[in-house]
Amino acid sequence: MSLKLDPFLVCNRLVKEEWENREYELHLKRLNDIKNRKTKVETIRFPVILNNSKKAQLEEENQNEIDRNALYTEKKIKKINSQKNPDIWNPEYEKRKKAVKQIREMNRNRGITSLETENQRMYKKIKNIKGAYSIKKWDEDFENHLRYLKFSEKKFYTPRGMGHRKLSLPEMKYDRANYIQKNKNTLKMLNQAVNQQDRGDVVLMKTLVQLNYYERMETKKSYEETYQSDLKKGLTKVMEKQYEPLINALLTDNNSVDIDKIYESLYEPSEAAVVIVEAIISRNSEDRDSLLAAFETKIDSSLSSEIESKLEGELKIFLLSFIQNQNLNKDKYDEKQADSWAKNLGKNFSYTSDEFLEIFKSSSKKQLNVFFKSYQKIHGIELCKESDLYKPICKSIKFIQTYLNNPILFKTEKIQKTFKANKPEFLRLLAIQPQKDLDEIVKNYNKKANIDTDIRNAFSQDVSRLILKMVHKNTDE
Repeated sequence: MSLKLDPFLVCNRLVKEEWENREYELHLKRLNDIKNRKTKVETIRFPVILNNSKKAQLEEENQNEIDRNALYTEKKIKKINSQKNPDIWNPEYEKRKKAVKQIREMNRNRGITSLETENQRMYKKIKNIKGAYSIKKWDEDFENHLRYLKFSEKKFYTPRGMGHRKLSLPEMKYDRANYIQKNKNTLKMLNQAVNQQDRGDVVLMKTLVQLNYYERMETKKSYEETYQSDLKKGLTKVMEKQYEPLINALLTDNNSVDIDKIYESLYEPSEAAVVIVEAIISRNSEDRDSLLAAFETKIDSSLSSEIESKLEGELKIFLLSFIQNQNLNKDKYDEKQADSWAKNLGKNFSYTSDEFLEIFKSSSKKQLNVFFKSYQKIHGIELCKESDLYKPICKSIKFIQTYLNNPILFKTEKIQKTFKANKPEFLRLLAIQPQKDLDEIVKNYNKKANIDTDIRNAFSQDVSRLILKMVHKNTDE
């Protein structure tokens, strides 16, 4: 076989054919070698799946559920047969269980009935309002409100009734324009901090840290009305996490915190005996009325009604009498009357007697303090008997006696305890104190330790600088 190649000159035709045949044979040989070198690839064969995997999975899950139920049933039977069965050895278990169930049902129903309750409240408010509108009267009330703020320097609301009766306020000059302009500047600076147009720590130093508790609450309310946003959430979002406890302390409503504590304590009489009494006795008359009104708004029930329904016995009667005391914060007191009560009460008295309850229902703080001292001096014993110290009512009485003996010392010890256990609560307690009380608290605190050193050691340099400015508003600290 000859190959078709390009023509070229040869000397002999036979030699040319021989050469072409030889090249062709070599070509065939090379092709044969290439075929033999091919690697044989074995086909991978998979077994045919004949079982139903989904069905097997469901059966396995069903069997696991049966096993878990069997284990749970076995544990429940062991618990019932054991000596530590709560239904047997703890009679309070069922009461606690019913109380928790009642709370859960109330929380579920609260969302359903809140709209209806709000509608009823608005209906009563609209129905009982008088249809007389006087812009001139509004301006007069607003001027009285501003004058009261100027006069009190620590209240952010006017006393109840200022709108329909005149109060005896001292004559003083008051520039309404300056007040409005100052408030606008504060709100503008805070809004710049929220929008990251200015440094948050610098704005806090110039605004909230310089204000007292009531002014901060009014600023927070004005900001929300002006910019339709939450000031606390806005500052927390844009500032570093280290500032969050301080922001919460500066902008948290004290009433809201105490309402939560009071409501939780109502299911533990020993806690309610102290928490409710502390919330009432540590406030002035206006703040107490504000707390009771806020409690009724938030819980949809008055504090008296909650005490009536959730507490029992001597403690319930005592607390209902104590929270009705309208003379608690009056400065006048009758020392002779206190001595007379101490003599007439005697040693063997009942905690539910009218004579005993009347003392806590009508006495001021100063008169109660005199009564405690007179009783101990006349009878040689404390008001609470040693055999009754375990009773919740005695915890209330002992707390009142301790607080009235030295309120500043009590607050100082409480702040020192929270510093070790709860730093955010420590900051909140500092933030809600009036400046006059705060100065005394710092003096007492520094007798055992140094509050400035503790703050610098517990917080970062930037945060501690703001806290110290809040503590020492009137100094160059």
